[in-house]
Amino acid sequence: MPLTITEGTTANLDFALTADGTAVNLTGATVTLVLADKDGTAITTTGDVSVIGATTGRVRYAPDSTDLVASVSPLRARFKVVDSSAQVAYYPSGKADTWTITPE
Repeated sequence: MPLTITEGTTANLDFALTADGTAVNLTGATVTLVLADKDGTAITTTGDVSVIGATTGRVRYAPDSTDLVASVSPLRARFKVVDSSAQVAYYPSGKADTWTITPE
């Protein structure tokens, strides 16, 4: 899903992870955000994602002040979910979402 965010945003951003329209059950899972800039360079988001609704697939991304920078936009984003059996899935599972970062 395309998203437009203002550069420097540090407010929480909430997302619902779904598969074929159904909420992903995140009970016991670890969720991270895989975020890359326009050149494919990874943006570190370690510790910035939390599960806020395990059975409803709700996650929260708390961006650092240097995560969302217009000069490296657009960003490609997807959430990596590792379940309690160490199975890995990505949301979205196809093409990554595009996040456009606009200047302040």
